[in-house]
Amino acid sequence: MATFNIQGQVIEKSTGLSVPFAKVEIFEVDKVTDGFQSDLTATVVADIDGSFNVDFEWPYDISIPSNRPDIIFRVVQMVGGVDKVIYTEDPATQTRWNISDYLSVTLEVEEDCVAINPPASGQPYDVLFVFTRVGKIGTNDIDTVGATASGYAFPDIDPSDPNSDAANTPFGRTLDVAGWFGMYTDVERYKIRYSLNGGPFQDITDPLHNNYYEFAPTGGKWMSAALGPFAEGGQSNTYIPTYVHMPNRPWTFPDLLARWDTTKVANGLVTLEIQGFKWDAAHTSLVPATSLLIDPNYGVLNLLIDNSPPVVEIKEDEIKHGTTPVKVCDIVDFTGKLKVKFEASDAAGHLRAFGLNAIYGHNKYVSPKPANAADSYSSHIDSTRKWIGGTFTAEYDAAVYNDTKMPTCAYQFRAAVSKRTSNGYGARSGAM
Repeated sequence: MATFNIQGQVIEKSTGLSVPFAKVEIFEVDKVTDGFQSDLTATVVADIDGSFNVDFEWPYDISIPSNRPDIIFRVVQMVGGVDKVIYTEDPATQTRWNISDYLSVTLEVEEDCVAINPPASGQPYDVLFVFTRVGKIGTNDIDTVGATASGYAFPDIDPSDPNSDAANTPFGRTLDVAGWFGMYTDVERYKIRYSLNGGPFQDITDPLHNNYYEFAPTGGKWMSAALGPFAEGGQSNTYIPTYVHMPNRPWTFPDLLARWDTTKVANGLVTLEIQGFKWDAAHTSLVPATSLLIDPNYGVLNLLIDNSPPVVEIKEDEIKHGTTPVKVCDIVDFTGKLKVKFEASDAAGHLRAFGLNAIYGHNKYVSPKPANAADSYSSHIDSTRKWIGGTFTAEYDAAVYNDTKMPTCAYQFRAAVSKRTSNGYGARSGAM
């Protein structure tokens, strides 16, 4: 017998967040006459951060190298007291053959599941309040401090950075706004408020739900909790901190303060602030928390909001073969130059990238694209932090795009644009 060790992490693929307390099942695969046979070999429950580590014994003969285990994974998560398979591998295509003594894996879940961003530690040992992140973007990566704060994420990344087309990213859609109250604050309720372009502060009123894990001797389960907004104690639009509602429990988002739908407000620079309250001695009224200090740098959050759509359009009257306009379904003898005029723009100046593709056959793309057919913000970073785009003409020269690159076929042209706007987890979808 030999001992094999498998360790890894379960994450939600689209966000990269951890999938906590999931049951990871490891199956050993054997080829049989009519396909594959899978036998459960080991089971382990992941930690709150989705990580797992398990050993199992296997009758391995060192003289037969091919006798090492061949394995696949399945992941099950209990949600609302019901087990749900959220990840499973196909033995025909995903078997890990003849694994080594130690194997490290990342299992990326695409099914609906409960995923969290667990904190590195509990509440800070102080009385400060600090905003920590928007989605997965930490406030240290947002230009949010001081009177000149722009509210952009990833401000002014050097153009030589490979991800510089994400520089100066505004925010939009629904934002997960998170922050920490220090352990010694007396905050039992809070309001989160916003001011648009220096105007009066208004309460955020969007509903906030979160999930906590309820432990039990026979197996715990995830429970959903409404955390606000509530009208109580003479205050309106208050929320309950997770550590007050259900202390000493793992939460899906332990530091989540608001899930704010920014499409309800106009575009512009918003300033977010927190107000903390506690119950009075009679537990009838909410009064300002006295043991609460607002961090001078990150206790106020400035974010630039932009939910406006970009513009993309192929100018159908401006597709020309030489000087002759080409209409839909026209057949041309490709000589000289084929010119395609299109618009890719964003009036707010937050264009991320655009591209024009010529497609033929079974989704075959003409490559490389001609000049002006593609561009990204990484080539336009300057002190204005803006790139509007414009109207462009891509020219397919028959001397370059010969029969090999553009064989005789029916062609379609597709233009697409994307904005830098992010909800804190990924870029906003573009347009085609």
